Parts: sequence; C-alpha cells; structure tokens
Amino acid sequence: MSVQIFRLQGTYRRTKRNYRFSKEIRASSENDAREQLYSILGSCHRVQRKAINIEQINIITPQQAEKPLIRKLSGIE
Repeated sequence: MSVQIFRLQGTYRRTKRNYRFSKEIRASSENDAREQLYSILGSCHRVQRKAINIEQINIITPQQAEKPLIRKLSGIE
C-alpha cells in the first residue's frame, strides 16, 4: 500500500468557540489520516474526538502540498 497525502479541513469546538483547521497528513488510507488528525488535535489543543467535525478529506499531489515537510518527504524539494 502506498503513502498518499490527505488534506483534512473542518472545525473543532473548544471553550465555547469554533475554530477552523486545515491539516496535510501523509497516510496509507483515509481512516489512518483521520486517526492521525484526532491524535494531533487531541494532543496539541486538548480537543476531544466528539468536538472535531471533519468537513472535507481530499487526496492531493505532492505539488499541491503547502507544508514544506510534506513536500520534502515526497521528494519535491
């Protein structure tokens, strides 16, 4: 199974406010990308899974990636 790049966009609720997010994640499947997102937002922002609303999951090419680390790991830069 090959590694793909996913762009996940949505919102999460914390302290009575909604925050928007857009994350680029390298994963082998959509479910793996979703689990990594829950892990990242939970550990960095202390957000529970039920407070995270994923609105869009797109597979992107390495050229479309905005994060320099993702581009470097894909061999673009």
